[in-house]
Amino acid sequence: MAAHQSAGNPPHQSAGHPPDARPDRAPPLHRGRRRPAVRWIAHGVLFVALVAGLFGVLPRLGGLTHDAAGLRHARPAFLVAAIVAQALSLGCYAQLYRRVLAALGARVRFRLAADVTLATFFVSHLTPFGSATGTLVNASTLETEGIAATTTGEAIALTSLTSTIALIVLFGTGFAATAGRHVSHEYLVIAGIALFLVVAALAVVLAVGAHPAVAGRAGRRAASVARHVRPSIDPAQAAQTATRLASLARTALTGRAFAVSFGLASGDLLFDLLSLDLVFLALRYQPGFGPLAVAYGAANIASAIPLTPGGLGVIEVTLVAITVGFGTPRATAVLAVLGYRIANFWLPLIPGAVAYIRLRLRPDADGNRKGKGKPAASRAA
Repeated sequence: MAAHQSAGNPPHQSAGHPPDARPDRAPPLHRGRRRPAVRWIAHGVLFVALVAGLFGVLPRLGGLTHDAAGLRHARPAFLVAAIVAQALSLGCYAQLYRRVLAALGARVRFRLAADVTLATFFVSHLTPFGSATGTLVNASTLETEGIAATTTGEAIALTSLTSTIALIVLFGTGFAATAGRHVSHEYLVIAGIALFLVVAALAVVLAVGAHPAVAGRAGRRAASVARHVRPSIDPAQAAQTATRLASLARTALTGRAFAVSFGLASGDLLFDLLSLDLVFLALRYQPGFGPLAVAYGAANIASAIPLTPGGLGVIEVTLVAITVGFGTPRATAVLAVLGYRIANFWLPLIPGAVAYIRLRLRPDADGNRKGKGKPAASRAA
């Protein structure tokens, strides 16, 4: 990973020095290290501020300083069940990732897929540019199993696509289930627009994915636009990647393979949604499937925009706002959402850290441990 990161250091100067260059002045070698350090500090400050806001300000806005005594009547059995549901959700996602890898010709053990999933979760939720860092952890780990980084990237993209389709279906199902409920006209307008945009986006993705040539042209155009923000993006490479992903999606995610993958993606989301519902039940309130599915889908769709690590803050505010809009008492909604996020965001960081350390200490293809650089002890026969 360090080799990839060091490639982003300031470029070497050309042979011809600029007019104001002084040969006796040493080049600022530490300048390339300053920016990552500043990013880490800024990310840490933002992370702490978000946590303080969620667990300090949000409860006050929800009136919890007066109603927190109701926690004494919470049912702990439902809270334990919510944690178990989270474990099942992560297990479904790990199995989904393993299934997609197998469809691409790369087979891994479930234990390794689970460790990679947890370690990626840990890194992506705590580090700057978490998704990219998590992808590096994922790719470097599977490389020790003989799986090329390109195959890992393709599996991550196809897994995300399948999960997105399942999320959109869940959101649409929840929206349909709320059709008979008494909600405000503003909510119906906003939810209707959101549903239309989501369905339209899904239709575009499916239409583009069904034709590799169209996917290649779309990838080239998107990369040409993104190149104005990041000049290092290569439109030709992006077009080639988009074409290959579309071809892989047509072969790896069709027929029975897609049905199994979609079922696993749905299981991941439904167990996660069940965890949220169980926390509400622990507080002796039941919002219903429709409102929870709409709130859950909208929160996860909103968190797809990488503003904060793991959607921290975005998911909490969206869940509280929509469930309160369906009639849930504000104090109950805030307590339930914060309890759900403890099970959904914070508790998985513990096994994620263990999995990350275990993967770092695994022997690579040469028998060396990543964390120590020494030959691993031979295993007993």
